[in-house]
Order: sequence, then C-alpha cells, then structure tokens
Amino acid sequence: MITLFDDQQRLIEQTAQAMRSGSRSVLMQGATGSGKSVMAGELVRRAQAKGSRTWFIVPRRDLLRQMSVTYDQFNLEHGFIAAGYTPNFLCKTQICSLGTLLARSQNKAPDLAIVDECHVGGAGMDKLIKWLKAGGAYIIGLGATPKKLSGKGLGCWFDKMVHGESIRWLIDNKRLCEYKVYAPSHPDLSAIGISAGDYAKGQLASFMEQDRVLIGNAVEHYKKLAMGRLNIVYCVSVKHSQMVAESFNEAGIPAAHMDGETPDNERERIIRAYANRELRVLTNCELLTYGFDLASQVGMDVTVECVSDLRPTKSLALQMQKWGRVLRNKPYPALIFDHANNLQEHGLPCDERKWTLEDTEKRSRKESEKTIAVRQCEICYLCHKPAPTCPECGFVYPIESREIDTVEGELSEVDLTQAKTHARQEVGRAKTLEQLRAIAKERGYKSSWVYQMMRVKGKRA
Repeated sequence: MITLFDDQQRLIEQTAQAMRSGSRSVLMQGATGSGKSVMAGELVRRAQAKGSRTWFIVPRRDLLRQMSVTYDQFNLEHGFIAAGYTPNFLCKTQICSLGTLLARSQNKAPDLAIVDECHVGGAGMDKLIKWLKAGGAYIIGLGATPKKLSGKGLGCWFDKMVHGESIRWLIDNKRLCEYKVYAPSHPDLSAIGISAGDYAKGQLASFMEQDRVLIGNAVEHYKKLAMGRLNIVYCVSVKHSQMVAESFNEAGIPAAHMDGETPDNERERIIRAYANRELRVLTNCELLTYGFDLASQVGMDVTVECVSDLRPTKSLALQMQKWGRVLRNKPYPALIFDHANNLQEHGLPCDERKWTLEDTEKRSRKESEKTIAVRQCEICYLCHKPAPTCPECGFVYPIESREIDTVEGELSEVDLTQAKTHARQEVGRAKTLEQLRAIAKERGYKSSWVYQMMRVKGKRA
C-alpha cells in the first residue's frame, strides 16, 4: 500500500473540494515526478469504495502497463479497454487507451474519468472529452504542463485548475533531484520557419540532420562529463535519431534508437537493456517525452540520469516534458546538455512558471527570441542563474562594458552574443600560461584570472 505525501494529500483534497463546489471537470496540475499517478490511484480507490465506475485514460499504449503497476500497489482490481488486452467488462475500474476508446463504440460513460497527460491527443482528445461530458461523467485531467503544444489553453475542457508544488519546492524537499545544465552548442535557427507556434518540422529536420558537428558535440560532451550515465537524446526526426545513435555507437558508447513505429516487444527489450545498463544511450523522436517513467516501465529502482537535447522547440510544454524525464529523484544531480538553444528560449527547468487554463498570447518572432536571464560560463559551459562567479568551476566573470562601434557617422552596437562566443573560443584555444596572459592583457583582466584559468584547464585535462 502507498502512503501519500502531505502535498499530494492537499492536491487531492483541493480537487475533491472543487468538484463538491460544482466543477465537473478539474485539471490537476503537478510537476513531472510529483506523483500524479499515485494521486490518481488514491482518487480511484475512493471512487471504487463508493461503487463508482472509473476509467483511467492514457494517450499512448506504453503507459497502460505503467499505470497498472500503480493500481496493483493500491490493490485495485482493474481491467483494460485497449487493443491486445483481454477485456474484463465486469470490472468497474478500467485502464483505457485513448486510441481504442475512439475506435470502439462505447455505450455508457463512466462515473469518473481520469485523463492522463490531458494536454496531448489533439482532435481525438477533444472528441472524447466532449463525449464524456455529454455522458455525465466527472472528469479529472492530469498534466505537468497543462497547455497544448500549440500554446492553446485547456479552458475549453476544464472548469477549474488546481496546482501542485513547484519544481524548485520538490527539489528542495528531496522529491526531485538537483541538476546541472550545460549549453555547449548554439545552432543558428534564425532561418527556420515557424508553423503552428513551433519550428517548421521539415525545415528543422533538414537543418539538424545536416549538422554533423552538432551531433559530434553531443557525443563528446557526454563522454567528457557524463560517461556511463543513462542518457536520453531528443532528436527532431527518425533519421536524425538514427544518425545520433550511430554516432554514439561509433564512439564505443552502446546506444539504440526508438520511435513510435518501434514494435512493442522491441521497445520493451530496448528499455530493459537500457535499465540494465547494457545500453547507455536511448535516442528517440517524439516518444520519450510525456509520461515516461523508467522505473515503472521495468519494475526496477532505476532512473534516467542525463539528457542530451538536440530537439529545438518553442513549446514550453514540450520542453518541460523533456526536462522532466531526468529530474526523478536520485542522490546526485541530473545532467542536461542543451544543444538546441532551448535554455535561451525557455529559461531554467526550475524557474517559476504560472499555468492557467487560458491561451498563451502569441509573441512576435522578435519577442520570442529575447534571451532568458540565464548566465553561461565561458570555461565549463554551465548555465545558471545570473551570479558574479560560476558555481561549477569558480570562474569570476569580468565586468563587461557595452561597446559602440563608429561606422561612417552611424552608431552600431556590437553583437554581444557573437563577441562572447568568439571570446570563449579564444580562451578555449589557449594552451599555455603566456597565451592566457596575452588574452588577459588585451581584455584588461586581473592577473588572478590567468591563474584561475590554468587551474580550470588543469582540472579538465
């Protein structure tokens, strides 16, 4: 039997109170790893005790068995409404596949429907929720990022939203793990078009598939900072994912690719090999984002330890889902390698964010490209909240002045991003004490900076 944490009990009570107050559809928001499946199990246990018919609806087949494990922990008898599973129509508690519910004609809606990852499913999810409402069902939506990938809010489906604790709170209370995030690559995505609020998939795929340097960068930084850790790599296309897996394998790092077309039995084999550390890297396209919990998938105390992100996105919901896979609790920090400019777009994983049922206001491209307040160390590439020194290597940031170039009587501001990149590369290429002294003299740095850089380079050597 599972014992719930106090914050989980509070969120369950808030949900129940909202329904008692007249809301027949409530969205229960909680960060990835906060235990939404466990809270759903408790809600179903209460409903089952009253004799109510309940459905737990998942948008993807691989989440069926994952939820069944949670129901078993609550000793909840249950059946399945899903292709490939033997039905048990006498059971009042069912775990259902969204696709199967849409494909099969259902005579009667349940008393309570809990919809997992309710922000996905598109037109099919819209059709199902409207059918559930017409049938008189109470509906509880579960989501860490309750916003459609397009930025549309979920007020069209839900009357009210109740909120769980923030990612920062969950980290501070040892429910999620600390993390370190690095941004060693900065692809130029300015030429990629925008479609439905995100990068145009075809253009983005072509761009990322052609960037072999970026793929090599991902392999090299994994080897340098995360060698041996269980790593998930997010890619933009099936071909891109296969290319990345091949590059890891060529570097002697056991890797495998997965996508939505990978057969169930092959997918299970790959995930188990990964959990057993026979594989160290899983590359994927549009698969291991929402709902994936490695421990529940394999029935072992194991978690994802590292993420290499090669999938640029303007969708905060999608980005938070990717980060959520690696923040499951463990006694050491998760490692996140951003090779896709997503930190610049969305900030840090634990930044405070306000989720509402309303649509996200559309921003112009110029507004969306404004840099989030994240500082990056030019020595070790760690990204962190603005601070005078790097918390990883201790590098003291020099005080920069805003320089102005004069060109034919017109004032032109220096491109600081490009200048910083050039400056970082120049420091990285310096191998000797004399070379570092020359850089320090040119930039007006104190002599202590030179010796600090020598210590950092010595540690990294």
